[in-house]
Amino acid sequence: MKYKTLFSVGFSERDPFGIFDTIKIVHKPEELTTDGMLILWGGEDISPSIYNQDVIHARAPEKPSRRDQLEINMFNAAVKLGIPIIGVCRGAQLACALSGGTLYQHILGGHHGDHEVETYDGQTMHTSSCHHQALNLSKVKHELLAWDKDRITVAFTDKEVEKVVIPEVALLTETKTLAIQGHPEWMHRKDAFVKWCSQILTTRFA
Repeated sequence: MKYKTLFSVGFSERDPFGIFDTIKIVHKPEELTTDGMLILWGGEDISPSIYNQDVIHARAPEKPSRRDQLEINMFNAAVKLGIPIIGVCRGAQLACALSGGTLYQHILGGHHGDHEVETYDGQTMHTSSCHHQALNLSKVKHELLAWDKDRITVAFTDKEVEKVVIPEVALLTETKTLAIQGHPEWMHRKDAFVKWCSQILTTRFA
């Protein structure tokens, strides 16, 4: 594979996919080089102001955090360099917002633990998630690669709810981003979902 280094923003030195030669923790855009991919990890909610919406759920911060701003800068630098980006959970949500998409701000009851997803190539497999927000790809150029097997109830406002298909893995084509809503780093590399994600990375970003 062309990209040998996994640039990890902030804290984790783990390669959940087992396909990179080197993992490097980075804190500044200038630390990125063209021989790697950038990964943005999970964590707290991003501010809806990033995707031009008002807060409709108490857990979402009104203003971008310091982490939000750091990762926005890293994302923009990776796009400018032309290197691929991997977004995991929160990282996928931030990448979606920065690629022109939005989020479903609240899944009623949350979306936690092991569950089944269906893939574009006709497979059904298990992943592990922990989130109460979800990708809304209606305004971003993308290729939907996997989605939740069941429709999930989301809140659009305090009173408006609807059942929607939740994207689980999507390729955001204009920013070369693989957005993964679940947590492959919580799973074994031999699990079908992790192996499938690894194959997507090595074939789409060869």
